[in-house]
Amino acid sequence: MKLVLVGADFEENLGMGLLAACVHAAGHAVRVVPFNDPDAVDDVVTLALRQKPDVVGLSMQFQHRAHEFLGLARRLRAAGFRGHLTCGGHFPTLAHDQVLGHAHGVDSVVLHEGEHTLVNLLDALRDRRPLDTVAGLALAAPGGAARLTAPRAIVEDLDALPHAARYRPHNRHLDVPFIPIMGSRGCWGRCSYCSITSFYRDAREKGGGKTLRLRSPANIADEMARLWHAAGEPCIYCFHDDNFLLPRPADTLERVRAIRAALDARQVGMVGIIGKARPDCVTADLARELRALGVLRLYVGVENASQAGATHMRRSSQTARVREALRACREAGIFACYNILLFEPDATLDDVRENIAFMREHADHPVNFCRAEPYHGTPLQRELARRQELGGSYLGWNYRIVDDKAELLFRICAAAFRERNFAPDGVANRYMGLGYSAAVLAHFHAGTPGVARVSERARELTRGIARETAGFLEEALALAAAAGDDRELVERETALLGLRIAGADGRWQAQMDALEQDMEAVALEARKSRKPRRQLVGVAQGLALGASLALAGTVEGISAGCVYDPVPGDGGMVVDPVPQDGGVDAGYDAGNVVDPLPEDAGRDSGMVVDPPPPDAGRDAGMVVDPPPPDAGRDAGMVVDPLPEDAGFDAGMMADPPPPDAGRDAGMVVDPLPPDAGFDGGHGSLIQVPGRQRIDQWRDSAPRRGVRTRDLPLYEPPTVRLSFAAGKDGVQVQLCGGPDAVSTRWQAEGTVEGDGRQVRWSPAHDDDHLGVAVRSAGGVAVVTLRARDVKDA
Repeated sequence: MKLVLVGADFEENLGMGLLAACVHAAGHAVRVVPFNDPDAVDDVVTLALRQKPDVVGLSMQFQHRAHEFLGLARRLRAAGFRGHLTCGGHFPTLAHDQVLGHAHGVDSVVLHEGEHTLVNLLDALRDRRPLDTVAGLALAAPGGAARLTAPRAIVEDLDALPHAARYRPHNRHLDVPFIPIMGSRGCWGRCSYCSITSFYRDAREKGGGKTLRLRSPANIADEMARLWHAAGEPCIYCFHDDNFLLPRPADTLERVRAIRAALDARQVGMVGIIGKARPDCVTADLARELRALGVLRLYVGVENASQAGATHMRRSSQTARVREALRACREAGIFACYNILLFEPDATLDDVRENIAFMREHADHPVNFCRAEPYHGTPLQRELARRQELGGSYLGWNYRIVDDKAELLFRICAAAFRERNFAPDGVANRYMGLGYSAAVLAHFHAGTPGVARVSERARELTRGIARETAGFLEEALALAAAAGDDRELVERETALLGLRIAGADGRWQAQMDALEQDMEAVALEARKSRKPRRQLVGVAQGLALGASLALAGTVEGISAGCVYDPVPGDGGMVVDPVPQDGGVDAGYDAGNVVDPLPEDAGRDSGMVVDPPPPDAGRDAGMVVDPPPPDAGRDAGMVVDPLPEDAGFDAGMMADPPPPDAGRDAGMVVDPLPPDAGFDGGHGSLIQVPGRQRIDQWRDSAPRRGVRTRDLPLYEPPTVRLSFAAGKDGVQVQLCGGPDAVSTRWQAEGTVEGDGRQVRWSPAHDDDHLGVAVRSAGGVAVVTLRARDVKDA
């Protein structure tokens, strides 16, 4: 049988690589086709069908991109594909009834861990045996209901699985090979919002087995050594385990020491290690030992620094431990970052105040914040469905925070902080990457002149941005606390706050541009002083599967925002783009909506909730070893799942979700008059093709659903900026949103005009144009950098 695997591929998809290795070992042919940009769906269809596959497997991972992959499934059918169409991952596993029952053209869902199930599925199709004989499947049945085959036990012996096929060259971070790897699967936590733990609990309940399993140190070292010697130089290994650290520090230390000893026996030199950890697994002594063993970065799962908030989300008693964990990392020299689920169903303003104080206290560590999302099939989603009428559908649920003031604060922050927190080149994304880059330089190039200087500048920028973010949050909190029923006050002040944040972002962006350039210069100097690295000859062929496994060839212009660099002698391509929409509304930025959901399809203009950790690159589903809820990747047909890291699309959809998808029932509201204030845009930001960031957090909240109308900011407009540079300045057009909007533009240079179209003459390359947009339903703020215009 000939299989085409389709999934996201931003750093190397371990899930698809492991599935490909299993399929190849069973005698089937397999190809990998990247699907990173929803605007490239037609090209992905062309690439996939060019292989003349018998089976297409969609690595759907999490809910945030489910609508894109289901749209791709329909496009494959419309283009004439008549073979078997299957999918796997956390989301389709937990929503198999909906995926199979809404005429998307999907024939089966590979449930839970997919290595053995996928091979058995291919064997059955080849031998023309009934698919009911294949354990671990959900199959489409007449009438729209799914039928389940016999359950399959969780994979017990991870050492028995083949090493993931490395079907393309590795990414490089400051010229150091960056290699994703998996050393364990599963998590012992019971966080209510986590689709990963829900996925494994469901697997255990249906098929039995342990949720937490470890590869042996020798098996891990075998894979690391093979990749290290093939690269011919020191490497960074990013462990996408749910938890790199074990519950007992002594067990973690024993395990990491055993891996290092096994690497020594295999003549492996310097490595850097990245992992994720629960705060209660980190101690000062352990952190020092881990740093000596090569650990340079940990994503620490703080999630909520308020004990009440942590308890609400079943995070146990951890407030003291999160402080100890960050302090331990800082004193040991391990770069640590974290995310705060600032908003959850039972959040209060007092809980938010505690979290803001925590951010100030730990300003040395970059942080992003968002809302806890009720991913389909999680305890949080089921509990909320009992407590209130959720908006949206299985493609994205929306809820209302119980406390009115906390809900209002969430809406204010969703408008004012959207670009800072979740734009592809937003300040939060970039300063996460700066601290990591400094750690890479300090670890691999400690003796190079300039490393200490750029590292200190990164620390200063981190402190400044973290403290400023806390200050802006305090302004938002004060507004929510004092606003009362004054909608005009809330909307006006939210727009003004968003513009202040946008202005500050412009200044931070200029400083980060300069620092990134200096870091690249330091890396270049270090490169000159070391021996030339060995050629990466045949990485895909030698380490993976030979001629029968390859990254499918490129179509001219497949993805405007993607980078495709052919590797001499390899035949593969480097695929590591930041999606054009950066996790905002897919399709809006490029102007061509690819298979978007309808306006009501489960979106909220909210903040995100479970952004991938900064180190998480962008793996895609069909994975098996998800990192923690906030960082992970998909599972089931998976090996290293990404979390709900990317935003929802918007627009029309060929097969829309149920009628209630994404709309809370509401009343018609008269639009504001033209002079009634400012409107704001939550839409896609302009993404310069080819620009890549090490760290990317994305908004996974349903963005288009109307919130309850008893409070302001219930339906923020979705807008974007387009531009055309000319001799007389830059013509900038505000696109999207309702007809009746009011605008307020700001920049250091001159802005001529008003409303939806202005002429901008930037004062310098670092100038930053911002516009606050206000409509009847809410506020949004979008920006454009002069440097982006110059680089476009």
